[in-house]
Amino acid sequence: ALYWFARLLDGGCDPAYVARRVVRMASEDIGNADPRGLALALDACAAYDRLGSPEGELALAQAVVFLACAAKSNAVYTALAAARDDVERG
Repeated sequence: ALYWFARLLDGGCDPAYVARRVVRMASEDIGNADPRGLALALDACAAYDRLGSPEGELALAQAVVFLACAAKSNAVYTALAAARDDVERG
């Protein structure tokens, strides 16, 4: 995960974009399997916003490693999709 994070940065990817993707991963892929992931991802985004590059990238790296190692569950993501389908069908 850190390798690909470094590749993104080296390729000129905006770290703020990576931060948004980290938050999305925490919510969509980790979910309730480890609810600490979302709080950590949001804290990493806040740290990046406060510090900027390159210092804030360390906070993003910490979040990337945590989420890569965390248990995964997309149960809420799929349940919300099913609920939305039910609402659309009436």
